Amino acid sequence: MTAVPSSAMTTMPEYVIPSHLLIETVRDETVILDLHSGDYYALNAVASRMLQLYRELGDGDAVVARISDEYAVEPAAARADLDGLLQDLARQGLARAHD
Repeated sequence: MTAVPSSAMTTMPEYVIPSHLLIETVRDETVILDLHSGDYYALNAVASRMLQLYRELGDGDAVVARISDEYAVEPAAARADLDGLLQDLARQGLARAHD
């Protein structure tokens, strides 16, 4: 498993992305394949970008800043969307909160 840390300044927990997931981006969409279950999930362009940045930067605050800038949205909206995405991934078993 790969730990993806979030900033200590944010209330967002760290999330772990399991290593048994195949994550591929095709055009503006990301497809996540769970190699254990065979289930797959698709993310739209914005969710794809958020996941990409979160995996690269590992910092929720940095992702929020980048998304706010790239999509011209308020930071509070970007944070709510990122929190929602990570929580949805966790509910599907595609990520888990890590203390």
